Amino acid sequence: MYHIFHGKHRLILANDQDKIKKFNPDFTLEQTNEDQIKNALILSQKHSSKKIIALLGNPEELMKRIQDEFHLITAAGGLFFNAQKELLFIKRLGKWDLPKGKIEKDEDISTCAIREVMEETGAKNLVIDKALSNTFHTYYQNKQWIIKQTHWFVMSGDENQQFVPQTEEDIEEVKWINMNNLSLDDLDTYPAIRYIIKTYQDP
Repeated sequence: MYHIFHGKHRLILANDQDKIKKFNPDFTLEQTNEDQIKNALILSQKHSSKKIIALLGNPEELMKRIQDEFHLITAAGGLFFNAQKELLFIKRLGKWDLPKGKIEKDEDISTCAIREVMEETGAKNLVIDKALSNTFHTYYQNKQWIIKQTHWFVMSGDENQQFVPQTEEDIEEVKWINMNNLSLDDLDTYPAIRYIIKTYQDP
């Protein structure tokens, strides 16, 4: 099953409708097919409430069809925890986010993840502990549909250091946030960020 985020809405690729309803019964389910997907994404933006758009079938085949039609951008980022299980967040353009960025030419995914976290936060001596799920989100820019795939990793490193926000990337603040006291619903962040944190918390 794949989750693709489009603004506050979500597209789920699955082979079982019951799995979708079980995932979050509070969402309204709207079923479509892959030939209508771009129109469905456009229409979803007109809804004030969150929507799930379901594509039923083989998730791998459906994802391949979507990636064939959309321009794919690959990125990587990290969930950097300290010994107190605090998670390092960045604040970009007023919203809390996790450090991440686009892969460079001939760069492997894990190297990209470490580089981006270091560049955006000033962190040093990072190591990858394990890989998490990928997140996907779509948007329309410069007259083309884009799907961005972000590879996520759990990281550890030197906790007692001076973090420096990368201001040229519009990052205003770098901050540890206690996961034990964190209400994701109250945190001003993006749906894909909530999703990857929940994936870490409930594997």
